[in-house]
Parts: sequence; structure tokens; C-alpha cells
Amino acid sequence: MPTPFHLLLDVDGGGWHPAAWRRSRTAPEAVFSGARLRESAVTAQAQGLTALTFEDSPLPDARNPVGHLDAVQRAAFLTGTTEAIGLLPVAATTYSEPFHLAAQIASLDHSSAGRAGWVASTSPPAAARAVGLPVLAGEDARTELADVVRTVRALWDSWEDDAVVRDVATGRYVDRDRLHPVDVDTGRWSVRGPLTVPRPPQGQPVVAVRAQDLPAAGAAGVADVVLTGDAEAHRSTGGPLVVVEVEFALDTEAAPADERLRALDADAAAPAGGRVRWSGSGEAFARFLQELAGRVDGVRLHAAVLDEDLRQLVRTTLPALRVSRLLQPPPSGSTLRSTLGLPRPVNQFSTLSGSQA
Repeated sequence: MPTPFHLLLDVDGGGWHPAAWRRSRTAPEAVFSGARLRESAVTAQAQGLTALTFEDSPLPDARNPVGHLDAVQRAAFLTGTTEAIGLLPVAATTYSEPFHLAAQIASLDHSSAGRAGWVASTSPPAAARAVGLPVLAGEDARTELADVVRTVRALWDSWEDDAVVRDVATGRYVDRDRLHPVDVDTGRWSVRGPLTVPRPPQGQPVVAVRAQDLPAAGAAGVADVVLTGDAEAHRSTGGPLVVVEVEFALDTEAAPADERLRALDADAAAPAGGRVRWSGSGEAFARFLQELAGRVDGVRLHAAVLDEDLRQLVRTTLPALRVSRLLQPPPSGSTLRSTLGLPRPVNQFSTLSGSQA
């Protein structure tokens, strides 16, 4: 059995290219529709992909000038129409309340039966004006991200797994000895726990962080998965999973990938840098992914035009990956942690000797 290799697909807007909405087979007014999101999710799950991600930003950005629906709500919308694929919304830490973030992602994990993750990210300095807060940037924002993630992890653990008793005979719903205070004050925000949501099914949902958003101290205690734009990245023993960010465009029946990209660039300039960019035939793309699989744990795929490139991915690339046994669908009912091969963490506040979180 080959080393597991995980394919994550971002399903934000029309695609990574800012002109994608002009080429979409979806009518512009339907780009935000639930039906379109559901179609992409069901297709990705049927094809055996590991997880979906949902980009977000407090401001329109170069990759998606038409705006976003809230990422956590998009992920929650799909909990009832999917049963195996992971759901990882982007939610920024720079100007958000840790208590609210913890409750949102824990709720998503409960509603998806343990398939939730969280792409924790920093926000651009311009976002400070949208929420009326002082600008936080650079290493300060990255340190803030680490502080928020560690506090969110503590809040997820503030309920032990057996804290909920639900004893109708005695009228006792919760064992208060299994609830734990979380008291953090950084000067920018403060938290007084425990959380209002019981401990998530996974113990802790999977936390992914972009490499550029990690503090100088590194990923320890912060990220389960590191998202990187470095094509030469390598997995490390005992460290977080390494997932490469890949923007791709595939040849279609109508036009080669490079010609498609030139037409898109004529309508709007593509943003530079930050991710690996690949174009060509679907079969060649499969070979490229097979080469990456020897070094890293997976890729996060960003389609140039989601409607066109996902269709070609399904027709050409994924069949080749199945032949090589590189594509291993998550079993129905599995948690995202188990699919990724991550252990279920022990509760940091556990009061029972040897109790498992």
C-alpha cells in the first residue's frame, strides 16, 4: 500500500483566476448559489478527494474580486449533503474573537460527525479598517495567530469527553467536574471559558496553517497541517503534514491550458506568486502529482476555472491516480483526523488517569 496522499480542493467562487467568473458555465448570479456549491462538493466526494477548503477574506482580493460568502457557513451548509469528505473553512485570527472561532469550528465538527477542519489565517492590514481595530501585521499578526489557535485548542478541551451525562432520572445533564476554566488575557482580547459547545467528536478538529502565516517559533502546538507554496517541500517525521498549494489549468477539448490562461489574463491580470502554478494535460498533471507524492503528504488544488478544470480533473487526472493507487477515498463515517492519519489528541485538562480525549 503506497503512503497516503491527500487531495484537497478549494471550491471558492469561480476559480483562482480573477477572470474565472467570465468563463464559468454558471450564470454570474448563480455563483453564490447553494446548488452550485453542492454540485462541486458531491462531485469531489464521489471522486474520492480527501477534503474541501473554502477560502475567505474580509475584503475582495485579487484572486476573487466578486466577493465571498462566509466560509464557515458554506462548510456547514454541506454537512447534510456529504458524509465522507472533510470540510475546512478559512477563518482569520487577526481581528476575530477566539471564543467565537472555537464555537464555530466545534459546531461544524459536531454537525459533520467529525469531518471539520480549520484553515487558520492572518488578515491583511487593510482589514483593520473594516472592523475598526488597530492594524496588526508581520510577526505580530503571526504571533497573534499562534496565541489564538492555542487558546481555541484549550477551549475545545474545556469539556472532557464524558462531561455530558444526560441522566434524566437525576436531572443531571453535565458533570461540572469535567468542565474546565480557560482564562486568557493578551491585552488585545480575553477569554473566560469553558466553551458553550461540548468537546468536538475529533477531540480537536484539524488545524491547517499557511507556511507564511506561521510565527518564527514554528508550527509546534499550532498546526496539524502546513500549507506551502514551495514545490521543493518535504514531509518531516513527527511534524505536521505538508500540503503543497497548486494552482492548475488543464487542457480542454476547446483549447490547450496555456491558451486558456492567456485568454483569462487578457481579461484580468493574474496575481503573482505564493503557490505552485501548473498547466498542461490532465495526464501530465497526474504524473506531476505522483512526483510530489514521494515528498509531501498532499496538495491543495486551486482550479483556474472551477467548472472547466474540475471537469477535466475528473476525466483525465483522477483516473490515472486511481490506476497508481495514489487516490484513496476516505471511508464513509471516518473522521478527518483518521483519514489524514492524525491521532485523536488527549484532553489537556483530563482529570482521569489514562483517560483518552
